[in-house]
Amino acid sequence: MISNLLGDHEAVIRFLRDDLTTCAEKHNDMGTSDFLTGLMEQHEKMAWMLRVFLHGQR
Repeated sequence: MISNLLGDHEAVIRFLRDDLTTCAEKHNDMGTSDFLTGLMEQHEKMAWMLRVFLHGQR
């Protein structure tokens, strides 16, 4: 279950990275890009914690 949750966070991170590029380069919308960066950082932190948990369980 934790592995599935980690995979979901990693998927969200990939989608947010794509959206960041679109906002910043295509639409020149730095405000939305900054907002998405904050969301991505939260998901990256959670993914990191889940990875630590999984590796500690082995």
